[in-house]
Order: sequence, then structure tokens, then C-alpha cells
Amino acid sequence: MAPNNASALGAEPLVRLDAQALDGLRQALETNVVAPLGLVQEALPLLRASRAGGAVVNVSSDAAAEAYATWGGYGASKAALDQLTAVLAEEEPGLRVWAVDPGDMRTDLYQAAVPTDDDTGRPLPETVVPAFLRLLDERPASGRHAAASLLVAS
Repeated sequence: MAPNNASALGAEPLVRLDAQALDGLRQALETNVVAPLGLVQEALPLLRASRAGGAVVNVSSDAAAEAYATWGGYGASKAALDQLTAVLAEEEPGLRVWAVDPGDMRTDLYQAAVPTDDDTGRPLPETVVPAFLRLLDERPASGRHAAASLLVAS
């Protein structure tokens, strides 16, 4: 399995697109799109050879699919990651390739994005671990998933 969970915002705290530093956007794209692709390229021979069937898990965001003010650079980079995920799934039908939106969580990344927000009511990251384990256990078709839907009892 090749999990890709690294992430960069592109601006801390987040800013409107008219104030988005291009170097920050480049950093977000490099971290959120280019690096995961590079890791997958390196891992592909092992993933293809895996008896259990190789799997790629790219951690996405709802900002990839929804428009939120100030989340434009980050959201664009995660949307690009979702597209890479979808294309890789088409090109590598023998693998499982998933983009997973873990949902709103209490993370250092979120706090850096919106430092004035009280995030104490947001769930901790470990609450979505069962969703990722279910994904790996049940191995649904490649595609985009929300952790919340994977946590729903089957």
C-alpha cells in the first residue's frame, strides 16, 4: 500500500485568491500533488507485484470538491490530487486507488489555516482510523470516498 497524507496549505493562515502568494501555491502543489505522484511512481513496481493487490490511498479534502472562501489554493491542489487519483485508477486497473476525504478534524494543519477558529469541537484524527481500516479490509472499487460514509455501519 502507498498512503499519501502529507499536506501543505500554501498560505498560513489561509488568504483569498487575490492575496495568494504564487510561491505558496507552488509549495501546496508540490506537496499535495507532485510528491504523491512521485511516491506512487516509485512504488508502482511493488504495488503491481503485490499478491494482495496493491492499493494507493491519497488523503484528500472536501475543499477539493467544495468552494470555500480562502481555501482556493489548498482546494485546487487537493482537486488536482483527486484527478491524479482518478486517472491512476483508470491506468492501473489491477490496483485499488482511493482519494479519501477524512472530514473536518482538529489538526495542526487546520489550526494553521484558521488560527482564530476554536476547533475544540472538531473530532480528533484518530476517530477516522476505522474508516481507513475498513477501506483496506473491504477494498471497494477505486474512487473518492468520505471517511464519514465508511464509518457508517454496513
